[in-house]
Amino acid sequence: MRKLLKNGMERILIISPHADDEILGCGGLIEKGCRYNNHVKVVVMAVGDIKHKHEEGTVSGMIRISEFKDAMEYLGCEDFEVVYDNEDSLLDTIPRSEIISKLEGIINDFSPTMVFIPLPSYHQDHIVLYESCLAALRPGKNRSIKLIAMYEYPMSNWYYQRFWMTGELYLDISSTIDKKITAFCKHKSQIRANNHPISPIGIKTLAQHRGFEAGMGYAEKYYILQSTLL
Repeated sequence: MRKLLKNGMERILIISPHADDEILGCGGLIEKGCRYNNHVKVVVMAVGDIKHKHEEGTVSGMIRISEFKDAMEYLGCEDFEVVYDNEDSLLDTIPRSEIISKLEGIINDFSPTMVFIPLPSYHQDHIVLYESCLAALRPGKNRSIKLIAMYEYPMSNWYYQRFWMTGELYLDISSTIDKKITAFCKHKSQIRANNHPISPIGIKTLAQHRGFEAGMGYAEKYYILQSTLL
């Protein structure tokens, strides 16, 4: 994958349930993809006014969008968008056909060579988006996509379904782990305590664990759904 990124010719589409999931799962990929002059597009499906247990008050959708914008700009990504600006944790209330149609439009307009979607996790938005992505990415004509893979979320291990039967792909992010953590910290409203997986220490620990698995310093792990050699 490193060689693919370094050719500077990939069109990488990352689809995220919420603002911060894109960094948690693909922060290293976003930074490296942009650094090597690939076209990286990040799509966040939903933000909105929502009360988090770790926050005293409600965090507005506008704050989430602002944090997302700051994180993308820090990583050098110029192409990003939010699909629903007031539907955080409510994707299961939207007709599935509407979500799939929006995803199909994004895929057709962008013509990606690589697509990264979230593992389903236990959260309803993650499940809805995962299933909608599978529908939108179903085999069809005139597809330029040569890699479809799922990225992990720190809490995705708390889920009944495992993905041991898929191919595993590791991206070495040893050179960019600190940038990944700094980008996550742009999502100020989402930072948890150090004993929580969604924290700077949690992110670094998971990346180090994935690095151990693959003989790297730090890594991001992806689960291959489809890979085509051209």
